[in-house]
Amino acid sequence: MGNTHAHSGGPHRRELTRAIYQEARTVATRQALADQAVAARLGIGSTDLLCLGVLDHAGPLTAGRLAELTGLTTGAVTGVVDRLEQAGFARRSKDPADRRKVIIHPESAQRERTGALYSPVLDALDAWCQTHSEDELATVLDYLRSFSEALPVLTERLRSEK
Repeated sequence: MGNTHAHSGGPHRRELTRAIYQEARTVATRQALADQAVAARLGIGSTDLLCLGVLDHAGPLTAGRLAELTGLTTGAVTGVVDRLEQAGFARRSKDPADRRKVIIHPESAQRERTGALYSPVLDALDAWCQTHSEDELATVLDYLRSFSEALPVLTERLRSEK
């Protein structure tokens, strides 16, 4: 996957910008590979772990909303939730506002199990953060938020252009 995005500024700035893009792609790829290994260790699939991550981030969701956020079909979400429930990572409850709907809740006890697998990365990140100023950390956080906010826009655009 090449990067043909135009970079503005002088040669050094263009080089740094290109390096940031490349490193962001490397991080995304390595995250995906690490997630696959975590999922395997937990005895669930990568898609199951993705859905669990969405639930952990967004909180309890209806099955339909989980399907919307992940781009999965409702049938695929049913299978994911069956597996997560069987493995103890999630539970279903009836939606009090509409008893025909089901709400999926992440199980907090399993969050610790999942978090423990990521702890070496979090420990390394914490050590790195200790060596940088608050201003530097704020800049990194600003970049990550900007990158994070751009991704759902891309996702929605790609899904709508079917």
